[in-house]
Amino acid sequence: MKGQVIEKEIPSVKTREPKKPSSKQKDKEMPVVGNANNVVMFNDEPIEIKPTKLKYHRNHTAAFYQIVDTYPLSVILTMDESTFGDGRDGDKCLLDWLIAVFDDEDFVVNNYNNMDSEFIEKSLEIFKRVNHINEKEEKLKKLQTPQKEE
Repeated sequence: MKGQVIEKEIPSVKTREPKKPSSKQKDKEMPVVGNANNVVMFNDEPIEIKPTKLKYHRNHTAAFYQIVDTYPLSVILTMDESTFGDGRDGDKCLLDWLIAVFDDEDFVVNNYNNMDSEFIEKSLEIFKRVNHINEKEEKLKKLQTPQKEE
């Protein structure tokens, strides 16, 4: 069998095409903006509370935090127009204070009826912290307390 050529079938080689990147990118969550300690959640949406603008301090709206800090909401919401002497009842004062806290009238007005006491209390806590109210009240207490001589 000299000189005889045996033909063998050559197996077909399949070339593998490289995977193409998907034209659809996965949505990635946005990083948290601002300070996470100053965020309150409402309807699973984070809302950052920032230091209160001067205009709300000047019109005495921001000072309503003292009432929110002292009285239960059930009492505040039953206060009538004669309580504060400016023609606003407790409900209106609370609404105005929340507008000052968030500086977003549309958000507050559109969601006011769905806010609960936990949301209000958390907002108060953050409001006091970002405006350094606790620190200043502590300093004031120390100044008013007679110092013991050693």
